[in-house]
Amino acid sequence: MKRLAAGLLGLAMLTAGSAQAEETNLIFATGNQTNNAVDNGFLLPWAARINEAGKGIVHLDVREGMSIVNIFNAYDRVQANVVQISWTLFNYVNGKIKLAPVAALPFVDNATDGSVALWRLYKTGMLDTDFDQIVPLVLHSVSQSQLHTVKPLKDIFNWGGTKIVTPTKIMVDAAQLFNGSPLSLGSPQIYEAVQRGTAAGAILGWTGFPTFKLAEVMFWHVDEPLGTSAGMVFMSRAKFNALPEPVKKVLLDNSGEEQSRLFGAYWDHQNDTALAEVKASPKQTVISLSPEQRAQWLKKLEPATEAWTKETPNGTAIVAQYKKLLAEVEAAHKH
Repeated sequence: MKRLAAGLLGLAMLTAGSAQAEETNLIFATGNQTNNAVDNGFLLPWAARINEAGKGIVHLDVREGMSIVNIFNAYDRVQANVVQISWTLFNYVNGKIKLAPVAALPFVDNATDGSVALWRLYKTGMLDTDFDQIVPLVLHSVSQSQLHTVKPLKDIFNWGGTKIVTPTKIMVDAAQLFNGSPLSLGSPQIYEAVQRGTAAGAILGWTGFPTFKLAEVMFWHVDEPLGTSAGMVFMSRAKFNALPEPVKKVLLDNSGEEQSRLFGAYWDHQNDTALAEVKASPKQTVISLSPEQRAQWLKKLEPATEAWTKETPNGTAIVAQYKKLLAEVEAAHKH
């Protein structure tokens, strides 16, 4: 009996071991500091949805912090299989993602619609050269960036060579169109550059204000679009293709257009919350333009979209298709 019991126990342990082995474990590194808004607002709930749906099939082992991955090296770390899933913005992927930043151009009114339209554009196949090495699980636009300075500018349409931090190429072009002098630094470097007087302001979305405590150093704001960023949650294509079919199904069922919409909505919510906080402070001045001034502002920005279109392979067709999809998404709200 003892021998039989021992045998059965051994068999049970073996079975449990093989059942556990069948659950695929994937490291999902967010590349962000622990307890930050992007993780708490979208990335961690997304991982939790997959872990709930994938019990016994797939488990995302979530790693916060920047020790194994950060936003600058996420693409390479995923490709090297150091981690299997991560998040980044396209402007940090060293020119590999050339087409999808169409969702970062100044005409994209809100991140929710911009993200849905970007996913639909991806599904047309027009962005395939961007994603030949990777599989995007979620694509998103970030809400638009605005001009923020320490002191008021004499003329909002002519910045008179004022040094402005511009984290993306689109923002560099925008600053130059307003006669600003762009400084190419990342968003985390804005506070120090402004505090030291190296820069007099920055182009950045309201979403960055709580994260980087920018209301401590900039007090004058023009709440009008100047381009933005776009990004993705992604896996390497080689790793994705090697996964068992049930694992692929769980991942894909919990990714795609609806999750892209949710990530876009997260950015819009962050934008509105941060803007309200800044407006509530007596130290801060937020300028809103009249309809005529806004038309002039957007007109001045048009060459930024034109420059992107010319520099981008198949740019004209991509901008036209993206605008068409964006209009369809926007029209769906009105019905």
